[in-house]
Amino acid sequence: MVKKNKKLQFKNPVIAAQVLESPFVPDSYLGHTMPPGKDFIGDSDFVSFDQIVSIMNSSKKKLVLNIGDSSTSGWDSNIVTKNRLRLTNSEPLLPAFFQYKTYSDFLRQILGKEYFVVNAGVPAHTSLQGLRRLRLLLNKLASHNIVVDWVTSYFGNNDSVWDHNREDKDWVGKRASFLRDCFASFFSKKQSKIVSRVSEQDYKKNLKDIVRLCESYATSLIFIEPLTPLYWKPGTRVLGEDLQRNKYPGSDVVYQLLDEGRLLWAHAIAEESFSPLKLSALEEVREKDYIVPRIKSGHLRSLHDVVLDCEVPFVQVKLDRSVDDIRYFIDYCHPIDGANEFIAEGVAKIILGKGSGHPEPLNLHGISHPKSVKAPQDIKIPTQHYTLY
Repeated sequence: MVKKNKKLQFKNPVIAAQVLESPFVPDSYLGHTMPPGKDFIGDSDFVSFDQIVSIMNSSKKKLVLNIGDSSTSGWDSNIVTKNRLRLTNSEPLLPAFFQYKTYSDFLRQILGKEYFVVNAGVPAHTSLQGLRRLRLLLNKLASHNIVVDWVTSYFGNNDSVWDHNREDKDWVGKRASFLRDCFASFFSKKQSKIVSRVSEQDYKKNLKDIVRLCESYATSLIFIEPLTPLYWKPGTRVLGEDLQRNKYPGSDVVYQLLDEGRLLWAHAIAEESFSPLKLSALEEVREKDYIVPRIKSGHLRSLHDVVLDCEVPFVQVKLDRSVDDIRYFIDYCHPIDGANEFIAEGVAKIILGKGSGHPEPLNLHGISHPKSVKAPQDIKIPTQHYTLY
């Protein structure tokens, strides 16, 4: 039976739920990572580093390494909820991985036998952890004389989320101490504003460091813009579940914005017809939600700036948002088959020399307006997610 991993001390309730009953192990450099022997995600099982070495040394395949978070690895939060019940009944746990095709799976099909595609995603990782993991992987693969031809990078959702106003750089890969945590909670840049896991400035720096790292290994890089649902109920991890509200650094502002977002969300989804105003409202709802990992506009601008400044190929998938977009996602931020196929097609076009992939101008309708879209105060908030799925 899988035991609860009490050493992975995430504060955000969504992230904490993701890593609580999981295969992840604490790491002195990465914060957490996949366990030895389960280093990567295959199409139906884990793949070890040694297996990668064996395959690459016995073939002339080109290597594509996909780094990212749970949207890269694949993850179904509904399985985590089911496993809690299975734990109480002493039943075997189900894997939250392998529940649908990832973009790595589709990319293997599209590129064919000439390429070997490795899914190196780790759930809950930010750009800081991804940079460090990529540094370790490139160095270790080079020590086995293995060249990585392409790297794809998918980060931003976890960077944008609130983790009790702790920044990853302050604790990931460092010794935790009760005194330091108390000190950080008391002094406060941290009490009256929201601090995300990775700031916009540090996110941009991490992405630029990923660019330079790939250049140092003569590895081609592709950035992928994270996809997230707009119609999802803010602050909700799975259907019918709500967060317990406790007092933490930054929580007053987080909960206030969440309440505003839920009122606006309820008003927006009540509108039967699609309109630019509805789209603006849903985009603003996403901006107000710091509980669920969905990339914010500031981080998205940082990503676009790096892509343009460093001239990195870029995959930017445009989904149909005129109707509920949950058909593209398994939960709050994890794309499934349809969306992942679009991502894979964009990556494959660049690898095969059929596309350059530059970002379109950032146009977040509700964010660019001088006045925020307001919801009527008498709107009743639905208790469940808008869509049955």
